[in-house]
Amino acid sequence: MRRLRKKAFNHVRRALDFAAKIYPESPENAREAVRLAMKICQKKRIRLPPELRRRFCRKCATPFVGSSTFTVRVRGRGSPHVVVRCKFCGHVRRYAIKLGRKTETILK
Repeated sequence: MRRLRKKAFNHVRRALDFAAKIYPESPENAREAVRLAMKICQKKRIRLPPELRRRFCRKCATPFVGSSTFTVRVRGRGSPHVVVRCKFCGHVRRYAIKLGRKTETILK
């Protein structure tokens, strides 16, 4: 069982890398690759790590490549957070920034 999940995770990682690589030439095929990766995760009950989860829009499956597909804002009022907005569908995601420790890269 564990081996199957590890194999499925490798398929998901390769599909997301493929989507990021192919997006400039064929955006629709890239979105389809991300949808395939999300379906594999659902079927095999795999939870993606944050660095992979933040590489695509959860609503329209557009891979975040360069600055042409998303905008990033850092907000500090109240609780500091990063706002990532998809330029294709307008979906907004907010990621909390933990203070008091060395900050890591939100989007890699």
